Amino acid sequence: MEFQSEEAAKNFYEEYARREGFVVRLDRCHRSEVDKQIISRRFSCNKQGFHVRVRNKTKPVHKPRASIREGCEAMMYVKVNTCGKWVVTKFVKEHSHLLNASALPYNSLIVSLIFFSPRH
Repeated sequence: MEFQSEEAAKNFYEEYARREGFVVRLDRCHRSEVDKQIISRRFSCNKQGFHVRVRNKTKPVHKPRASIREGCEAMMYVKVNTCGKWVVTKFVKEHSHLLNASALPYNSLIVSLIFFSPRH
């Protein structure tokens, strides 16, 4: 796939993520050494990687928050080609966690509640 801009690629992946039931994290980017323009970008699942806690000895210790990261590798990598279009060069569909069921379309959610709920 190719896109006219980084923003168009981001919008596509966010819409895909919404339908599938996950949230997108803007991940790494690479810049041109000539003009510092972004020439590639990785969009990842928000549960990508693991949170590394760095302890700073000069600040007081606060109650740590629970991390939502689970090491998920789902992502889409895009880079600018010679024509100036943003092209998908790598795509990982599989997630290492369950996806959010609330992302299903309303009608699909109703159908699943009717047919798969326990009867009283």
